[in-house]
Amino acid sequence: MNNRSAPLQDKDRIASLDMMRGFALLGILMANSLHFQFGLLLIPDIHQFYPLGPLDRAAEIFVQVFAASSFYTLFSFLFGYGMAFLKERLEQQQLSFNKLYWRRTFILLVVGFIHGIFIWDGDILFTYALTAFVLFFFLKLSERGLLNWSLVLLFMMALSIATPEEDSTIYDAQFLQYSIEEKEALSLKSYTDVVHFRLFNDPLGIGFMGEVILQVSVMISVLGMFLLGAFVHRKKWLVHPIESRPLLIRVWWITLLIGFPSKIIYIFNDRYTYEMLHTTVGGPLVAMFYASSIALMASSKNTNRLLYPLTYVGRLSLTNYLLQSIVFTTLFYGYGFNLFGRIGIFAGLLLCFVFFALQIFASKWWLSRFYIGPFEWFWRAGTYLRLPKIRRKQISR
Repeated sequence: MNNRSAPLQDKDRIASLDMMRGFALLGILMANSLHFQFGLLLIPDIHQFYPLGPLDRAAEIFVQVFAASSFYTLFSFLFGYGMAFLKERLEQQQLSFNKLYWRRTFILLVVGFIHGIFIWDGDILFTYALTAFVLFFFLKLSERGLLNWSLVLLFMMALSIATPEEDSTIYDAQFLQYSIEEKEALSLKSYTDVVHFRLFNDPLGIGFMGEVILQVSVMISVLGMFLLGAFVHRKKWLVHPIESRPLLIRVWWITLLIGFPSKIIYIFNDRYTYEMLHTTVGGPLVAMFYASSIALMASSKNTNRLLYPLTYVGRLSLTNYLLQSIVFTTLFYGYGFNLFGRIGIFAGLLLCFVFFALQIFASKWWLSRFYIGPFEWFWRAGTYLRLPKIRRKQISR
């Protein structure tokens, strides 16, 4: 018996999951397009900068309704699904899961830290890695345990809707000051200055413990989606979408009818309560609307062909995620092409679609010659402690 674990082979991949990963990367880029151009906190109000007037306002509404708070959530769901799938596959092969999991997670933690400090401080990988350390223990639960804990954690986040809005004058002043300093650093200063700013500035103004509290609150919502993804993997609903079609249709309708209204109301009333409704209820539900939509479309031959190009990007998901950060920070920040705050929301959104189309073509080209992406290769090498095969055999003509 081969006592060494091996990476997932092409034939074992689930196309609908790669479609979801590719679609999630498009949505993440759309949501991040505001932050790349206007800063992490989006204050002072970006409404002050609408070079194309109503067109920019419409683009902002589009991002808030269809992208914000939903695609990181979808990516979290897929991450949990993937970890549960990895655990099952290794156990079926009677191979060790624990050491491999910890190595995989630690590598992600290091990469997330480097990405967040040296490329873009909107990183999600560091938070995913921290949460994955906790996820390890939850993966021992039964299906019912995974679902119950997922619902409890997501409900805890949704309770923020009922939290009374307190006087936030002090925090607003701190956020405003941070945002002004951030905009100056990103648009006018050198790369070294930007890294220094990230290392030593505190957006909350409450020091290390404040950062810990914020990180824990984010981890709670991420873990909730991790566990939901792990639960769905156990149920095999995405592996057998035709048999699961009645359930997927019910999920589609519920998430459509509740998720989007929960997000739209914030467009017309930006009170704290509706902001939390947008983020903690609308975000996850719309993410599940997207997941169920892709699962249903992937089960049909006609719509499967339409979505299939997303698989190329999805198979190189982490490489493409890091590439988005590298390219867009270079485009917008002062040490690059310095488009920071200059082109507007609509033009920024068009730039996202153009770049994502390029990612589809580049990913397809890469996968015709290589099995995995450069970051995926590095991650697998560290996880499995051997150099994985990367180059495909080219057929001579």
